[in-house]
Formats: sequence, structure tokens, C-alpha cells
Amino acid sequence: MDQQTVSTSLAPEVIIEQVHGNLQVEGWEDPQVTIKANPSELTLQEQDDVVKLACQGNCAVRLPVGATLLVQKVHGEARFKGLKDQLTIEQVQGALSLRNVLDTHVEKVDGELLAKHIVGDLVVEKVSGNAQVRDVQGACTLKQVDGNLELRDVEGDVKVTAAGNAQIRLSMLSGDDYQIQASGNVHCRIPEDASVTINFSSDAETIQVKLPNQSKMIKEGSYSVTLGNGDATMNISADGAIFLKTQTNEPGEADFDSDFGEGYGGIYDDFSQQIAQQVEAQIEGQMEALTRQLNEQMANLSATVGKAGLSEQETEQIIQRARASSERATAQAQEKMRRAQEKLERKLEAARRRSEMKAQAAERRAQFHGRRSWNVEWPTTPPVPAKEPVSDEERLLILRMLEQKKITLEEAEDLLSALEGKND
Repeated sequence: MDQQTVSTSLAPEVIIEQVHGNLQVEGWEDPQVTIKANPSELTLQEQDDVVKLACQGNCAVRLPVGATLLVQKVHGEARFKGLKDQLTIEQVQGALSLRNVLDTHVEKVDGELLAKHIVGDLVVEKVSGNAQVRDVQGACTLKQVDGNLELRDVEGDVKVTAAGNAQIRLSMLSGDDYQIQASGNVHCRIPEDASVTINFSSDAETIQVKLPNQSKMIKEGSYSVTLGNGDATMNISADGAIFLKTQTNEPGEADFDSDFGEGYGGIYDDFSQQIAQQVEAQIEGQMEALTRQLNEQMANLSATVGKAGLSEQETEQIIQRARASSERATAQAQEKMRRAQEKLERKLEAARRRSEMKAQAAERRAQFHGRRSWNVEWPTTPPVPAKEPVSDEERLLILRMLEQKKITLEEAEDLLSALEGKND
């Protein structure tokens, strides 16, 4: 396959309209887009920092990590790796692999889904096959998975629906809302120090809950339990059985996250400032180079026109038209670079907000870390009211009746027993 290269900014907009074969996309630090494909099968356009392409066969693309990417349709398999801006995918007819990407929205995957290390939110409308999702540093929404689902380590809210079995493993619950639904069985693991109210619904009337110090098997269709203060809400619904178990975080995990604390924001601000300064310096350097190039072109044009033997008026008109064209080109380049800088600044601000959210989640986890005393609210039957003791007046009356031989000793004992149980 031949390679074609298009120079862009650090954050261009890339649109892949259609790929009839397999697609592979990877981010890099260079301000350019390279495409490896058969030249006869490739259609490529670029205008105002927007790159559009389509391919009749297989295609491999490398683009700036800060590029905004829209993929409309891939007839084969698709793999995406190392992207740091929004990724939107409309349809992949084969398997889809996502790794080290930012906020991602997928409308339809006809094959399997594999997603790992999502730095932001993941939203998938439909997966026709199985789905395996791990390490989502935001919210995770899988509206329809026609096969089995394996979900692990999500830092935000969870809303998933699977036609098969669902296996959920969450090392922390820093979100507020967890909605898990499966047509098969559900196996769920959550941390020991979770603070959550869990509502179960099992059509098979089989619900098993295992906690560190106690476990319970419920042969009912619905059940609820509260762990800790019940800060979050988790609803688990299955046509089959539901199994929930708590797990201990790996040693050092919570400590590592909480170590960032207050200073994490400051470190990130310094890093953002360095990036912004680097971008500004790069843009200034590009503008200086463009200005030098235009000045050289104008000087060469003046010399060329002077040798042509034109009149002074004709020479002035040509030079003015060339200068006006150069000024328009300069303005267009400045506008293009300004848009690229604004896009980078928006990305830095979004990343800063995600950093703050992670720091807040770490602070919440630190409040519960190390806690081993449980506050579990199991549903129970109403307690039996305490029985009131026999009063002194009642005892005295019974003794007087006994002294007056109105009752026998056995009758007195029976009467005391009856009074002590009078609230039964």
C-alpha cells in the first residue's frame, strides 16, 4: 500500500466517510494525517483543516492525537488507538476495538466490542455480538448488547443492558446511578467499603448476596439491601439468577489515588500552562515562517516584473493584486491556527475538569478506605413490642387475694403468669 500525507494543525477535524475493508486508526504527535491505502481505492480531500477520506479497500490512518474524528461506516473490522479528542463512530459491520481513546460515542457495532482504557465517557447504542469493556474513566452506557457482557472498572455511572449473561466487577463506586439489566444471569462484584443501596429483581427468584461477615440466599423475585450510608443507587435486574459479592481492593490502590489529593490540580495546571505555552510558541513560529515566505515571494515578484519591461502603472497593479492575495492567504492561515488553538484550549479545559472529578472521587473513596465495620440494613419483619412488666399494685392485689384465701397458690402463680404475658 502507498502512503499519502496531508499537513494539518495539531487538532484537525477528520471525517472518514466509508471504508469497504478494514480500518486502523492511531494517534501521534505530528501535525499531519498519513493514509496507507491503495491509491486507486482512496479518495482524499483537505480544506480549512478538515480532512475527508473514503477507501474501497483496507485503510490505515495516523492522525494528530488532538484530532476530532467522525467515522461514518466501516464494512470490515475497525481499531482505534491513542486518540485524545472526541471520537464518533456511526457503524462498524465487523468487530470494533477501542484502546486509549477519549470520549467515544458509537451508534452500531455488528460484531464484537472490545474497549479498554477510555479516558472519558463511553456510549454505545447497539452491539450485535459480545462486549468486553474495561477501565472507563467516566460514565459507561451500553444501551443494547445482544450477546454476553463483561464490564470492569468504571469510574462514573453505569447503564447497561445485555441479552445474554452479564459479569460486572467494579473496584470502586464513585458514581451515583448504576443500572444493570440482563436476560441471563448477573454476576456482580463491588468493593467492601461501598456505600450503596442495591435493588434486586430476578425472574428466576434466585438472589445470592455475599458480604465479608454474612451471606444470604433469597428465593424471591425482588429484594433490597443497603451498604454503608447508601449514597449511590444500584438496580440489578435479570431474567435468571443474580449473584452479588463484595471484594477487597488490591493493596495500595486506594492509597495511590488518594495521594494526589489537593496537589493534583496544581500539578495539572502547571502542565496545562506548559502545553499552552508550547502551542503558542509553535503558532508564532509558523506565522513568522509564513511571513518570511510571503516577503520573499513579494521580493521575487517585484524583481520578475521589473525585468518584464512593463510600465510603472502595470507593475504597480500586479504588485498590489499579489499583495492583496498574500494578505488574504495570511488571514486564512491566522484564522486556521486560531481555531486550532481554541480547540486545544477547550480540550485542556475538559481534561482539567476530568482531573477535578477524579480527585473528588478519590477523596470519596479515601473516606471509606480502611473501614471494616459494616453497616448493613437487611430487610426484617417488624419487631415484637416489649412486654410491660407486672406493676407493684397488681402484685399486691394478688397477695391480698391469696391471704384472704380467695385464690390458691397455684391460681396466684397462674394469674401472675397471665399478667406478665398480657400483651401477647
